Amino acid sequence: MIEVQEKRKLKQLDHTARIREGAEKLFAEKGFYLTTVEEIAREANLAKGTIYLHFANKKDLFLSVIEKKLHVLLKKIKAGVTQGKLFSEKIKLAIGVHLKFLENNANFFKIMQTFPEQFKKELEEKLLQRVIKINSQYLALVDSLIKQGIEEGEIKNLNPRKLAVILIGIVHSLTIYWVYGGERDSLSADRSLAWEIFWKGARSSLSLPQNSSPK
Repeated sequence: MIEVQEKRKLKQLDHTARIREGAEKLFAEKGFYLTTVEEIAREANLAKGTIYLHFANKKDLFLSVIEKKLHVLLKKIKAGVTQGKLFSEKIKLAIGVHLKFLENNANFFKIMQTFPEQFKKELEEKLLQRVIKINSQYLALVDSLIKQGIEEGEIKNLNPRKLAVILIGIVHSLTIYWVYGGERDSLSADRSLAWEIFWKGARSSLSLPQNSSPK
C-alpha cells in the first residue's frame, strides 16, 4: 500500500514539473494572455483535465512557475554566500549565483519582465502575496548582507534597502541586455562588471583598497 502511494506521489510530482516547464516555455514565448491551458497541456504531453488536478486555473499556474523559480534562486544564493566571510566576498558570490541562475533560466526572466500591471490588478490578493512574499525574502537577504557590510566598515552608511534594490537592478539590467540584445558571451561572465559598478559606488573610504576586493 505504501509503495503504491509513493508511486502515485512521484507521478504527481512528475506531472507538476512537466506542466510548469511547458507553461514557462509558452508564457515566455507568447505571454500570459495568448497562452491557453490547452497549449500548455499539449506541451506537457498531458490531458487538459490533468492541469486542473494540480492548479486551480491559469493564473495559479503562472504564479506557481514564478514562485517555484524564486524559491530555487533564493536557496542557491543562501547556499552560495556561505562560502564567503567578508561582506564583499558574499555579495560577489551572490551576484555570480544570480547571474548564472538567470543565464540558465532565461524564460523565467522573460516572464518576470512581462508580468503585466493589468494582470497584477486582476489577481486575487492571496495569489499575488505568494510572489510578493518570496520576492521580499530575496530582497531581505541582500539587505542583510549590505547591513553586514556597513557594520564591518566596507560599505558607506547608506540606506541598505535602497542599495539592495540598486544592486538587483544592476543584475537585471545586464540580464535584459543579454536576453534581448543578442549578447553571445556568458551572462555569468559579467559578475565582475556588476560587482565593480556596485563596489565603486558603495565602497567606504575606510574599506579595503580597490585592488584588495575579491576577484
